[in-house]
Amino acid sequence: MENVQITKQDDNTISVVKTMPVSFDFTPEYLKTQKEAILKSKQEFCDARDKEIEEIDFYLSEMARLGVVEKTKEVVEKVINE
Repeated sequence: MENVQITKQDDNTISVVKTMPVSFDFTPEYLKTQKEAILKSKQEFCDARDKEIEEIDFYLSEMARLGVVEKTKEVVEKVINE
């Protein structure tokens, strides 16, 4: 058979890789539509991450206002060892 690679994986298994020609037809309209959709999706993703970062920054500022501080390494190790 053409375009087929067969290798033995173990005593009970072979791996078969078929190489097949692939063809795509595109129109300028289709590609422009795809690009617009991808850019919109990308912007929505970035906007969502920006909102998450804003929320985290708010919580951190509230922690600072309330005097909440990070645990020191010594305290963390003591809790882990107990």
